[in-house]
Amino acid sequence: MLKDEKKANKTEVETEYLDSQGRNKLLWSLRSDFAWAGKKIPESVEIEGEEYRLRDMVRELGEKERLNPDEAANIRALIPKLKERAKADEELLETEELTKAEAETLYEEAAGLLRVAMELKDKLEGKGGEKGADEFKKMLNIQRVVDEKGFQQLLKRLK
Repeated sequence: MLKDEKKANKTEVETEYLDSQGRNKLLWSLRSDFAWAGKKIPESVEIEGEEYRLRDMVRELGEKERLNPDEAANIRALIPKLKERAKADEELLETEELTKAEAETLYEEAAGLLRVAMELKDKLEGKGGEKGADEFKKMLNIQRVVDEKGFQQLLKRLK
């Protein structure tokens, strides 16, 4: 493909409007349980006139073993704001007439915001560190007990 043809194709994609099938595909994907998996964390986002440097925040929090009470309170306050912003992006995606490029940008932002919310929630809950490993071991032990009881009941019924 020639350089001019590539440029023309790119311009067509940028100005081509999203059809209902494409809209439904993006909405379905965004509403799936793991829409955020593998998505990039946005560099920053402005919410209610305040800019949050999300990538830096997640990286810095990931380096800390424990959060101080002020940091935890700030994160608890930020998570609903991120989810609300992602929901607003989803509503725009659902209702507005958008080009494919605009729709893709909204989708990526919403999915990225959902990922940040999950990362921050996990940090608050202590997942990913020692506490997360202990919880996982506890969950496995509980599952073993449940499985053993089920097996014992099966043996009783077979006798």
